[in-house]
Amino acid sequence: MDIAALLGNDSLKSLEKRGRLIQALTDRTVAVQDIIALDLKDRETGIVLEAMEAVSGTDPGLAGPEWLAWAEPFISSPSNSLKREASRIAGNLAACFPDKLEGAVKRLLENTGNDKTVVRWGSAYALGRIVQIPRYAGGELFTTVQELARSEENQGVKKQYLAGLKKAEKLRK
Repeated sequence: MDIAALLGNDSLKSLEKRGRLIQALTDRTVAVQDIIALDLKDRETGIVLEAMEAVSGTDPGLAGPEWLAWAEPFISSPSNSLKREASRIAGNLAACFPDKLEGAVKRLLENTGNDKTVVRWGSAYALGRIVQIPRYAGGELFTTVQELARSEENQGVKKQYLAGLKKAEKLRK
């Protein structure tokens, strides 16, 4: 599949491009290495991240560590939608690649103070899953996520933290 041609096809709506990319990633007819090689605009990057998020959310076993490595820098993107999708990918893949999360955790923690709910929710989603990993459940990230949950006013964001903490608490006993 020619990813650049797909993403540049103006006759297709974003949703259709995303759907085709999801199918190609699922069928493994396109590799993330092919995507990494492209020079994408934010809109195109958004479509790719949405597709990667959908695939990593339903079948994380299809993803390799390069998915996380490619998505991680977008956690710090100026674009809130790119931050959200990249954060969700990190959350979806956390259990698969627990030794590759240090950079993502730092970026996610930076986004917890963002004024946009979608950005904080994405970070809470990922951190809630990362804190369930034994090495993080027993470390200082657990305490940090507890503090974030206490100070978060939005109930949807808070719920993400609390769900992760509840599961992580069982690992601490």
